[in-house]
Amino acid sequence: MRTNRLIATGAAVAACAALLFAAQPSAAGSAPRLAASTTCVAAGSTGLYLSKAGEATMTFSPQFLDGLRKQGVTTQGVAPNTVVGGGSALRLPIGEKYDNIELPSGRVCYPGGMIWTKASTRTTYAVDDFWIKFAAVGNSKVFTTPKVNGATRAAGELNMANFSAAQALTAGEFSAHNNGVGPKRVTFTMDAEFARDLNEALGTDFKANMAWSTLDIAWSGAPTRALPSMKTPDLQGLSLFAEALKIPAGANAKHSSHSNSKAPGRASH
Repeated sequence: MRTNRLIATGAAVAACAALLFAAQPSAAGSAPRLAASTTCVAAGSTGLYLSKAGEATMTFSPQFLDGLRKQGVTTQGVAPNTVVGGGSALRLPIGEKYDNIELPSGRVCYPGGMIWTKASTRTTYAVDDFWIKFAAVGNSKVFTTPKVNGATRAAGELNMANFSAAQALTAGEFSAHNNGVGPKRVTFTMDAEFARDLNEALGTDFKANMAWSTLDIAWSGAPTRALPSMKTPDLQGLSLFAEALKIPAGANAKHSSHSNSKAPGRASH
């Protein structure tokens, strides 16, 4: 059934995938100048990623924003990400300048994040760098190791949110837009571990599996580095997106993504 759904998207994806190789990212006049990440991709290096450039916007759900508002919590972006819409969304620049596929785990490192601050207690809850593990079947996951008041979480890494790769590749969602190609709306739900951790730190009342945000992402421009073979189990989820974007993968890849990554090695989930 999953294969049939993906095949059904073929015509739409094929029609717009060529834009990935031809499109150039738009220059927003009001956007601040952003330095290259030195967390996922070393300064002056090129990450192993699905595109040369692009942009993404994460829009927080009304339920999540209401929970923050009730506790007097505000949102701030962590570079290179910026808060937009009065705190209702986060804009993320994407591409090989910032992001990196880590091998052999297949987890994709994205720099920056967000900080939530509760004014009454001056408590801060920070997400600074996160990793996405794309899954061909079941939930794809978003991981991070948060900091509360500047101290790294004692229990270490947690799963923030879950989403479906199949939904992202649905015909009508995966399309040409914003000078690139990608899904216009991917729903992220809060993982129980993340909801519990936020509640303890900020006094909120979030629930497991509640809507957390939706993501609009557009990949733009062919990547500089060739992708490796995507036949291993850990890379099968990522391979769905590489195939949808018509990016060749296989023997042409010469270097491990770890050669450009300063992030510490993390266990695959």
